[in-house]
Parts: sequence; structure tokens; C-alpha cells
Amino acid sequence: MIVCVCNAKNCRTVREVLTQSPHIDTPAAAHRAMGSTPQCGRCLPTIAGMISDVRNENAVVTALAAAD
Repeated sequence: MIVCVCNAKNCRTVREVLTQSPHIDTPAAAHRAMGSTPQCGRCLPTIAGMISDVRNENAVVTALAAAD
């Protein structure tokens, strides 16, 4: 699915960047990590949601690893 039409970024690209860079905490930081800048801004809420999703996934993985 296309997340950012202006910069031609799909959900796979965004998720890979977020997974590889856990320090990313804003959509603007995600854009910088992908080598782009936000243009129209329509993608920002979606990227913010993806950041939250990846953080939650990382928290579950960390909790499960600690439980072992």
C-alpha cells in the first residue's frame, strides 16, 4: 500500500526503516531516514500510526525475551 504519494513510499519501505531505526519517534524523522521530506502532509498520521505499531511490536518482543 502506498503511504506517501508525494515521495512514492510504500508501507514496506516505511516499516523497514522503522524496524531498523528504533530511535525514530516522529513522521518527520521517518522521512529523513528515508531520504525524503514531507510534502503535502497527508501521510503523517499514517506514519505516526506505523511508528506506534512498531514500538508496540518491539515492546512485546522485549517482554517475551525477558520472560524466558
